[in-house]
Amino acid sequence: MRLGPALEIVAPTDIGEKEALRLCGQLLDDRHYNLLLSETGRVYTPTYEPLCQLYKGYLPKEFLNRIRLILRRAASQSVASGNRVDAAGAGRGLRRRRDGSVSKMSGVPRLQDMSDEDYIRLKSARDGMVGYNADASRGGQKYPCRLTSWTQRAHPAEWRLMCELAELVGQVFGSSFAGEQWIAQARKVSASRRDYVIKTSKVLTPFTTITVNRSWRTAAHVDSGDLKQGFGMMCCLGDFEGCDLVFPRFRTAVRYREGDILSADVANQVHGNTPLLNPDGSVPELGNEPERLVCVFYYQEKVEHCQSPEEEMGIVNTWVRGKSSRGSRKKTASIKKKN
Repeated sequence: MRLGPALEIVAPTDIGEKEALRLCGQLLDDRHYNLLLSETGRVYTPTYEPLCQLYKGYLPKEFLNRIRLILRRAASQSVASGNRVDAAGAGRGLRRRRDGSVSKMSGVPRLQDMSDEDYIRLKSARDGMVGYNADASRGGQKYPCRLTSWTQRAHPAEWRLMCELAELVGQVFGSSFAGEQWIAQARKVSASRRDYVIKTSKVLTPFTTITVNRSWRTAAHVDSGDLKQGFGMMCCLGDFEGCDLVFPRFRTAVRYREGDILSADVANQVHGNTPLLNPDGSVPELGNEPERLVCVFYYQEKVEHCQSPEEEMGIVNTWVRGKSSRGSRKKTASIKKKN
């Protein structure tokens, strides 16, 4: 398939970064854009920086049918009570423990603590992660660089198909107009351990991680943890209307559907979705929302610091709460060099 875009468009305006950031956590709709990209083409910012590029009908239907059920399983976590506060758009609340007591940790409120509007929008919303996670500290617990929970449990055949999908999407990234972003991401991948990069038996993809969202209209947010110098790549599956991806700073939206691939600057630009609608354009009933499966492919910034799985577990086992793991990493590297 020819990858060259049929359209080259410059976004109509720039309301400024500060104005766009003020929208984080808010729901977006057709009032937030003037330009809608719905066919193969690319959009630049008014200063001619790449914003997004759409490839219509790139992924084969047969392949998507093979992977559909896998994506449903991957997006198994409720958005409610999760960590993605801005994208959820339901405010921030303190977490509750299983015994009902309130903890000091905050995040997306529980469904029962949400407004009726947010409850309806997020009741069926799910997400999940495929591939690898960089190290993190949460709630006094240290987590090493590691496989995501889904990837640890996945059948090898399911994992192979997800890697094949990442390969197909990575090929498009390499042919996109975001040349500088592709080079920056490729360099990070080449400098990272292969243990934490998504790969097939033939190629190393430009991604460490895939986030899978299911039937989720996200509020305005900026993706965190992604390589700022890189680009996010997206594809979606499902029979639905609405849920166009809006970049309010540039008053631009993109309409992509099953089989399409979208390349976009989601790590730096505020973005979110318009309402998710039934295939006939009607508003869905609660509990009967259309399925929209979205995959976001990216490189996690901190993965370049990951060491071997054995060394990562060593760091976790010697970690002391309140102390940075940087020293442990340097010390480990120093010992390794001496030996």
